[in-house]
Amino acid sequence: MSANAPENVHFKLTDDLWEAMAPLEGAAVTSLVIWDSSLVDESLEGPITDETRVYVDFELYLEDHILLELYGAAVLPDENSEALVGLDAIGEALSALAAEGAVIQEICADQEEGMVLVLTSESGASLFVAVTAWLQTTWDTLPEDEL
Repeated sequence: MSANAPENVHFKLTDDLWEAMAPLEGAAVTSLVIWDSSLVDESLEGPITDETRVYVDFELYLEDHILLELYGAAVLPDENSEALVGLDAIGEALSALAAEGAVIQEICADQEEGMVLVLTSESGASLFVAVTAWLQTTWDTLPEDEL
């Protein structure tokens, strides 16, 4: 993780953090913003291009003015698949799910205690988001309302 990482960033989903975040299960995604770079980019080998990008940083705006800032997130179609590759493919998958009424179905940990979000839509589509680091804050204005 970069020396530029914000303060209060979490890297492991401890029992205490899971208990604090468990109420977010079932929370609806109101909006999202995907960045074209990630805080983990400098720790990766080789040049990272939009076409080769696996890890993204994005903001997940949830109901009740909760904002999850997700860093170094890999987006997978299911728990047995490889991560999506390419900024366009990742953005399209997340945007399509959000447009279908995405909610956080489950918050769990991977084998290294990293956080994994299971996002599902009303149609039953889902994505697994394995997160390197995250920060939970609040939002006042949705990105589309700031124009």
